[in-house]
This record gives sequence, structure tokens and C-alpha cells, in this order.
Amino acid sequence: MPRIELHQITDIGCLREINEDAVGHWPHDDGIVLAVADGLGGEEAGEVASALALDVLGRELDRAPGSWNVAKRLRRTFQQANLEIYNKAVTVPELRGMGTTLTAAALTGCTLVAAHVGDTRIYLKRDGKLTQLSKDHTWVAEQLQYGLITGEQARTHARRHVLTRCLGRELIVGIDVLTLDLRPGDVILQCSDGVHGYLRDEELGKLLEATPESACREMIQAGRERGGEDNLSAQIARVVDCPAPAPTPRAWWRLGR
Repeated sequence: MPRIELHQITDIGCLREINEDAVGHWPHDDGIVLAVADGLGGEEAGEVASALALDVLGRELDRAPGSWNVAKRLRRTFQQANLEIYNKAVTVPELRGMGTTLTAAALTGCTLVAAHVGDTRIYLKRDGKLTQLSKDHTWVAEQLQYGLITGEQARTHARRHVLTRCLGRELIVGIDVLTLDLRPGDVILQCSDGVHGYLRDEELGKLLEATPESACREMIQAGRERGGEDNLSAQIARVVDCPAPAPTPRAWWRLGR
């Protein structure tokens, strides 16, 4: 089991009446699973969708056959969460239209396996360099990929919060899955757009030089000081040690459609 330092904070922000973000972590498969979900702002019952996503994640990971690898367990768990959120939104009128993002990372041994839908993000800080591992499933991210807007325009675009993929809107959802070798000293950050929308990557990387607890608090405080219009959530894990060295790092995404 990897030895990590972990801290997480979710904050309502300055303007919202309800915190639609949810964060959680659980022991799993001789390791730990970390998760952040962001219920869709302005939609009905976003807080119900994000809480349900984490509930299903914890429950279904425990139920998954031990013969399945972690990537398969996460993928099937995400599909189950999507189905349950979709069914609840269809059958309960006051919950119609709800949805959520979900990003989850399983740290077992010296391996990280992550699954992702939406615009919550997962970052890796290694050897002083911060790398965004996840891909934002947003309209703006697509425009940026095609070279139709610049990175600076993307940060302030009126449609930057429009998701192209989330849990609960369709019966089947594409899920991105990542596998990555870990090293002692690696720092994993998962955060909602209430954090990365206010702090640039270079600022996040600088804050991650502190302890996970201090870094979380500083990220939330910085987001609030810059307006705090959205809920803010940050979850940070620093790998202190892991059972075996990983001399040759590997990382790949299997993109879901």
C-alpha cells in the first residue's frame, strides 16, 4: 500500500447558496481511492447528483469482482453511477436535468489508475513540473483543441462552463481512463473548476510546494479572494513512499466516447 499525505477541502464559495461539489476518499484494493464531483451549477439538484456519484463509486468498487483490474472496476463503476443518476433524474420530477462531473483516482502500489468525465481536473506534480493529466470535456476545450480560440480567450469565454460530457444526461457516457506509474515525491491534485478556473497552472504548481493541508487551504482562499462565484474543491495527495520503485514512468489514456 502506498504511503501518502492527504488533505481535501470543499467550500461553498462566496455567492452560491448550496455546495454542489462533493469530495471523498476510501480504502480500496490495498490502496486508496480519491474522488471529486461537481454537480452542474445552476441546474436542478446538482448536489444530489454529485453526492450520488460518490455513493455509487464507493459501493460499486467494493462489489466489483476481485478478478477485474482497477481500470475495469472504475469504468464499470462510472457507468453505474451515470445510469443511477440518469434514472433518478427521469423518475423524480424535481430532479429532472441534474448531472455531475466525476474524477476518481485509485492509488495502489506504485500505480495510479484514474477515470474522468467532465471538467474537474487531475494534475501530477513531478520533479517541479505540473502536468494536467485529464482532458476537459467542455465546449471551450474543443474550440481550443481545434485552434479556434486561444488559451487566454478560453479562460474568460462565456461558454467555458458548458460541458460536452457529464454523468446523468445520457444512458451511456464516454469515460477517459488513465494509468500512470508513481514515484515517491509525486503530488496528485484533483480539483473542481471553482479552483482551476481562478488559479493558473503555474500558481497551482507553486502552491503544491507546501504540505497538502496548507496547499488546499491556500487554493480555496485564493479562489474566494478572486470572487468565489462557484463552489471550490481541492484534494491533494503526496506520495511519501510506495512498495516498489517505478524506474520507467508510463502514462496513457484510454479515451471514452
